[in-house]
Amino acid sequence: MFVFGRIAVSVCSVGRTSWPQTVARQFRFTTDGKLPQMRLLQVKRAGDASAGVSAGAARCFHTSGRCAAPPLFWLLFKPIAKISVVISGRVFRQWWKVLPKEKRGDIFAGHLKRHYGKYLGTAAVIGGTVTVYYFTHLQRTPITNRERFIAFTPNQFNSIADVEYNMHLEQFAEDLVGPDHPGYKLVSNITDWLVKNNQDIPQVRDITWTVHVVDHPVKNAFVLPHGQIFVFGGMLETVTNPHQLGIILGHEMAHAILGHAAEQVSFLQLVDCLSICVVAAIWALFPSDWMALLSHWLQNKFAKLLLEMPYSRMLETEADEVGLQLAAKACFDVRESAAFWERMALQDDMEEKVDLDWLSTHPTHEQRAQHLEQLLPQAIELRKSCQCLPLNTEDPLRPFRALREGLKTGEVQTARVLIGTPLQKSSTQGGTVVAQNLTDEK
Repeated sequence: MFVFGRIAVSVCSVGRTSWPQTVARQFRFTTDGKLPQMRLLQVKRAGDASAGVSAGAARCFHTSGRCAAPPLFWLLFKPIAKISVVISGRVFRQWWKVLPKEKRGDIFAGHLKRHYGKYLGTAAVIGGTVTVYYFTHLQRTPITNRERFIAFTPNQFNSIADVEYNMHLEQFAEDLVGPDHPGYKLVSNITDWLVKNNQDIPQVRDITWTVHVVDHPVKNAFVLPHGQIFVFGGMLETVTNPHQLGIILGHEMAHAILGHAAEQVSFLQLVDCLSICVVAAIWALFPSDWMALLSHWLQNKFAKLLLEMPYSRMLETEADEVGLQLAAKACFDVRESAAFWERMALQDDMEEKVDLDWLSTHPTHEQRAQHLEQLLPQAIELRKSCQCLPLNTEDPLRPFRALREGLKTGEVQTARVLIGTPLQKSSTQGGTVVAQNLTDEK
């Protein structure tokens, strides 16, 4: 699903009718009423009458009074500019074709000689304006302190986010479950716990986190810039314990905390603006419309492969890193992050899926598992510093890695039973997300 220029976590689909019963059975210990009632004023429930988009939400963006073009300008600029350069390029090409060959050199040489200063000055003004605009719209991300370009002011992007949120509410209106649903309670409890244990991060305190659970088999979860969390039934069937769900929610919350939505939309707008010169050259210089159209299509594909998709993968990796920190501070078993993606990679192996990194907006499951495994020592130390109970010595990643190696060498013929059966309870001891441990861990 496309959410503000990025695609949320998504794997394969399962049956629609079984997931509420699966959640109730799999996570029954999270809905037994033992979880303390946390007084988190910034957390709203989707079922509450007051649920909605807060006017002060998503304050993780730049808050100074800098100048920026209105959102309507950016929405209209791209199609109008591209149509204009296509028409201009075709007109120039037709004019150039009918021009006598002996006049072509004289016109260019004489014209450029007479108007050299004008062209140079125009190029300098345009280049200087673009440079100043770019550098005056640079910001640094919270937590990671990475420099990035943001074209929108908070109010401008908030208006876009409101429209997107209302569209999702309308789209999933018939599938949203109520606050009494076990899946809703599970997501709500884990979200509360993540928020409560990351209050040192200003963006976590400022964003109004709102929980929505969609009764749909797609394995998907995403969060909008204002903190509206959407989790689908297929995702609740995919995770095997609350630790994995906490890590998935931490990843999605990290996107909102880091302001990735505004960043990616800004990056796409910047790429589109820079590509206008390329499009103009294509339609002006190629000798026929079909060659220009083919080249224009190839230019779009190369821009996606070389610019848009790598940038999206970078944002996903950053959200993995920050989400792991959020989960570690909330005393989840951070080792389950690598185990979850290793399990997804194992499922791909079983289904003989070819997952190519450079053709996707997300890193491959195997790459995510390997990267998160590299981050585990720091995450475990962070977890210890938060006075969490010790982790079980049993490594949840080891069985899936052994199965994958066995499948590759032929020692294991099938792992379908393990892949298709959710665990009835967490495989860890000290870090199990049961109600009593949530109270006692810190």
